[in-house]
Amino acid sequence: GPKEPEVTVPEGDASAGRDIFDSQCSACHAIEGDSTAAPVLGGVIGRKAGQEKFAYSKGMKGSGITWNEKHLFVFLKNPSKHVPGTKMAFAGLPADKDRADLIAYLKSV
Repeated sequence: GPKEPEVTVPEGDASAGRDIFDSQCSACHAIEGDSTAAPVLGGVIGRKAGQEKFAYSKGMKGSGITWNEKHLFVFLKNPSKHVPGTKMAFAGLPADKDRADLIAYLKSV
């Protein structure tokens, strides 16, 4: 797989991350159940990218990423830069704290 990004992920606040998920992510992503709009994100930490029941882009399927805090931290800043060709039509979360909080939430679900 690809090299792990050389970043330090700050400690996040899961409850703040839940608010970010609800406002920024939940229009497309669910934590559980079936979603056709976007991959279901419960248990995403430790999952190989592009493996769930979803019509992933070639870029995501071929990324070789196993989702961890560092990959998510970089991906969520600028999704199409970290995984060229991704179908995720989201500009990204520029603030380190927002990304750290969101990752803390995703780790908890």
